Parts: sequence; C-alpha cells; structure tokens
Amino acid sequence: MPLPCTKTTWSTIVRKILILAVQLAGVLLCGQVFGASIDETVGMVAQTRQTTVATINGRDAEIIYVGRFGDCDSVAVRSGKHYQHFRVCSGKVQARNTVAPSWADDQGSQRVLAAVVRNAIFYGQSAQVDENGYLITARTLGAVEASCKNVEVVISYDGDLVDRGLKRICG
Repeated sequence: MPLPCTKTTWSTIVRKILILAVQLAGVLLCGQVFGASIDETVGMVAQTRQTTVATINGRDAEIIYVGRFGDCDSVAVRSGKHYQHFRVCSGKVQARNTVAPSWADDQGSQRVLAAVVRNAIFYGQSAQVDENGYLITARTLGAVEASCKNVEVVISYDGDLVDRGLKRICG
C-alpha cells in the first residue's frame, strides 16, 4: 500500500533535502579552507583581503590581512600565541621570518589610535602612522544593530602585524 503524500509530507521532504544540500555545500567549502596548506590559505587571504579562521596542520589559526606594503600584500598567521609574517607578491607567498616590535602604548599613540577608530566609524576606514612609525588602521565591519559598529583595528610595523583587535562600538 503506497504512503499517502500530503502537502505536509512533501514540504517536510523538500525542507530536509534543502538542509542536506546546504550542509553539503558547507562541508565542501570548509574542506577548501580547512584542508588547505598555509601557503594556499595565506594566498587566499591576500587575494580577498579578508581575515579568516582555518585549521592548518591540525591546529586552529587566524589568518589576518595586515595591508598592502609596496607592491605586496602582508598577511600574518596567528597560531597559539605567536605570529608568522608573510608577504604575497604577484601571487607568490614568502615567509618573512621576522618578529615585530611591541607597540609603544604611550599617550601620543593612544591619541592616534582613538582618532583612527573615530574616523573609521564615520567614514568606514582610516589609517595613520603614529610618531613611533607604527601604522594603525581601522575599518568597520558588518553591524547587527544600526546604532552599533564592529571595528577591526590592525597595528603593524614595517608590514608585520603587531596587534589586532575587534571591538563593538555602540552609541
């Protein structure tokens, strides 16, 4: 005896098929990022200029787009508590093997940081070099509420990431 096919049964079946299709697409996309090598992931971040999170060599890592320096894009990989710095020039990934100096958290640098964040809130992005030579950049990211903005701040020195922060600012 065949099963009765009601409208509810068909909508349930279609919904389950759609859910499975979305899950499969997610698995395929994750496989591209999570199964990638460090060079592939760094190259992808340089191309898209978007920070991402990935699993590289079995460890979670944050791959951070630092900015454009000369003819190259600068990308940092944070795994654990340390950064690896890379340059991507004409599609070629090059490890820098450098350690960026700590940011001088003095009053002048704090004023520059505050101005850059304020300008990013108003104009979408901003950048300025402080008196010690550190480049401070900020940009707004998507916001959930109209009165709040997510602001990403990147502090770099000679193209190497010194610090990065993401903050929600409301008001």
